[in-house]
Amino acid sequence: MPFVLLVLALIAQSATPPMPAFNAATAAVSAPATLAQFDGGKLKGEPAGLAWSADGAQFYLRTAEYDRWRNERAHHYVVAAAGGAPTPVLEAPAWALAYWAWKSGFVAPGSPDLRLETDVQQRIATAVGSVSDGGLSQSRADPNRSQVESDMASAQKVNTITVTFKGQLLMKLENEALLPGVRYGWAPAGVSALAYSDGKRRLVLVDRAGRTLEVPGATDVLLPAWSPDGTRVAYLQKNKKKYSLNVVTVGAR
Repeated sequence: MPFVLLVLALIAQSATPPMPAFNAATAAVSAPATLAQFDGGKLKGEPAGLAWSADGAQFYLRTAEYDRWRNERAHHYVVAAAGGAPTPVLEAPAWALAYWAWKSGFVAPGSPDLRLETDVQQRIATAVGSVSDGGLSQSRADPNRSQVESDMASAQKVNTITVTFKGQLLMKLENEALLPGVRYGWAPAGVSALAYSDGKRRLVLVDRAGRTLEVPGATDVLLPAWSPDGTRVAYLQKNKKKYSLNVVTVGAR
């Protein structure tokens, strides 16, 4: 009997229609709706992760504090989708870890041909540029040193990481660590789309073809997170020291 039930469950699962792929040209997005608001001053650290539960009833919020060496101390909260303050928990729930694994990767879930492209460059920057004679003239900063000597004394390495998807610039970081999933979030398998916070912190959705849809009213966006059923996108909005947990519904026109 258990074997029969297992077979029936597998048949039912296989009969479930696949999620439709997101099409930015024909999609309709609702105005942002606020699910919860909370005081950032009562959180420990800054928001660093947002995840949906499989049934959409809860969110997991991770915050992080950093010491001078950038070592992280994480804090964990659960927020009800119906509203209310974040509730501290000892660790991230299993469903949050599973969600974050596919949300924050460099490859789209179920679509290995869709991936983020990264470019890493390193250059030397100085406080003042060398003069046109090759730096042999007197230093503008120190009359006893040549310009080259002065520049070398102030030289610093600048590491630049550029991340793009389908020609869209997702982020450009200078001497910052690339934190997967913080500024972007993949849609679940089958939807073949990406949500990200652009340079002006607006919420932008990108489909498989690289077409984009900017969500009206979604500003100061942090941690965009697509729902497991592919119909909604949640994000945090920061206003001074307060945060709103907002969500938009994604459908077809």
